[in-house]
Amino acid sequence: MPVVTPADLLLLHIATSKSAAISAIPQGGGRYRFPLAQLKQQVVMDRLLLAGEHLRSGDHLLFSTRYRSAISRHYYAMYHAARAIVFAENGGDDYERHNILPRNLPPSLPDSTTRESELTDARLLRNQADYDAYPLNETEWESDARALAVTAANFLQECESFASTNGYI
Repeated sequence: MPVVTPADLLLLHIATSKSAAISAIPQGGGRYRFPLAQLKQQVVMDRLLLAGEHLRSGDHLLFSTRYRSAISRHYYAMYHAARAIVFAENGGDDYERHNILPRNLPPSLPDSTTRESELTDARLLRNQADYDAYPLNETEWESDARALAVTAANFLQECESFASTNGYI
């Protein structure tokens, strides 16, 4: 297992806390206020970085003709990008569940209804690619994998742009 530093633990705690728990964290007065705003911003940036890592992994798998695995990584790129902006918008990780997250994308996200459908469809495709034995032939997944690669790249760019425009990163 990787070594988790105290700083990592603090960020992990913030990243996985509900908005009510985060808003209840005392920031205190005095010389050294608790840097909650900066920690939340770091969480959003780190989750977007993770989304980018999944996107690159998915692209690598696609080029290696591992289409099922590429579908999975591209879905997770979208999932983490969505989770980043939903966390930023709501001030907590209240909607991290895969079936709930798409319905809670920020309404001010451009084309939010389309993005909700894209994320939902990507999840369903990922479930098929990860759990269904058929079709067995890897090449049967190629067209879906290639289409999702494009969708995931656009989705991630929209989420990054949204986070930047709204001062979340």
